[in-house]
Amino acid sequence: MKNIRFKFALILVLAVVAAVLAYPREDVVLKKIGLKNAKLQVRQGLDLQGGAHLVYQADLSKTASGDRTTAVNGLVDVIQRRVNPAGTSEINVQQSGSDRVIVELPGVTNLTDAINTIGKTAQLTFLEQTSAQVEPIATDLTGKDFKSATADIDTTTSQPIISFEFKSDAVKKFADLTTRINQEQGRLVIMLDQDILFNGTVSQPITDGHGQMQGFNDIQVAKKTAVLLNAGALPVPISLVEQRTVGATLGQESVQKSLVAGMIGLLIVALFMLLYYRLAGLVAVSALAIYTVLTLTIYKLSVFTPYAITLTLAGIAGFILSIGMAVDANILIFERMKEEVRTGKSLTASIEAGFERAWTSIRDSNVSTLITCVILYVFGTSALIKGFAVTLGLGVVISMFTAVVVSRTFLRMLIRTKVGHKGHWYALPQEDIA
Repeated sequence: MKNIRFKFALILVLAVVAAVLAYPREDVVLKKIGLKNAKLQVRQGLDLQGGAHLVYQADLSKTASGDRTTAVNGLVDVIQRRVNPAGTSEINVQQSGSDRVIVELPGVTNLTDAINTIGKTAQLTFLEQTSAQVEPIATDLTGKDFKSATADIDTTTSQPIISFEFKSDAVKKFADLTTRINQEQGRLVIMLDQDILFNGTVSQPITDGHGQMQGFNDIQVAKKTAVLLNAGALPVPISLVEQRTVGATLGQESVQKSLVAGMIGLLIVALFMLLYYRLAGLVAVSALAIYTVLTLTIYKLSVFTPYAITLTLAGIAGFILSIGMAVDANILIFERMKEEVRTGKSLTASIEAGFERAWTSIRDSNVSTLITCVILYVFGTSALIKGFAVTLGLGVVISMFTAVVVSRTFLRMLIRTKVGHKGHWYALPQEDIA
């Protein structure tokens, strides 16, 4: 009995914590307990918060057939690093077909700037010009020799600069170049495509592989340039072949309609369970409520992990479907429990046997669903399909916990009460079977 009470108390604490975190304005609650500036938010996909959907065509005409897959994979990687340099936003970049790349930019307001950033070739070249040369000549240094670039404000001049560092195998090449330019009193010219990033003298040889670029109009320009430098050049030329925008208002309407549909579904399911299974139905509804807040909490907490969940309309559909599966597990258990009662067993024994006998069916059906979710996630080409697979799979896992652990613990506590051992409160024929 003590063990059951401990589990019951632990579940209640978990439910309360999850309810606080799942609350839409959880920041208000968290502030009241001393956690200021604490706010969790479910990531929303393009179809919910609005944004842009771009499709790019890669020009593979000059790429050998055996290298095309590598070129497109590299293209996806470069675009990903350009539009999502920190790797923490819900921006989605994925290959479509053999030569197309889809870029989804939720919440983006400056679409023109995003298109320019994505489509820029970003070929970095280093040129050397001496007093005897009319035009600068190319060197053997390129953007591939770059290790990192960081935009900052020069503390001396208060002007935006980019500090950069070369890879270890290019340090000597850069040192030789700057030494030669310094000795011949020449000029170093650094160009990004057709734009000159730096054109000036070298006051002293740079032997540690570090350097600075100056002359940017503002810090934002410097930051965008640093992103391009860090992302690298596009391996093949691309062209924008499709552009579609989703308004935030339309996305908000979709969220509202989905929430209404979900609430109606929850109420109908709860009403059915209460009318048909009575006290057992109340247990199922309580477990379902805990399931809902646990799921929403995991959605929010996932933003602190590398596998943050981005909620889309398809994801909401997966979540609502998993609610039905959570109730289905309880129905299997209760029906098994009824069968055990009909054989003459006590209510306590029937509950235990019901869970034991229903577990095989629950396990097999949920495992088959999880396998389907894995297949959809691995082989699905659309972010909507992947989102559906993630939310449904997560819901299945949590539903097994709430059905097997939460419902069982609640029933064990319930049958020890004065009302809980009466058979008719479970829609059973016996008056007292405990």
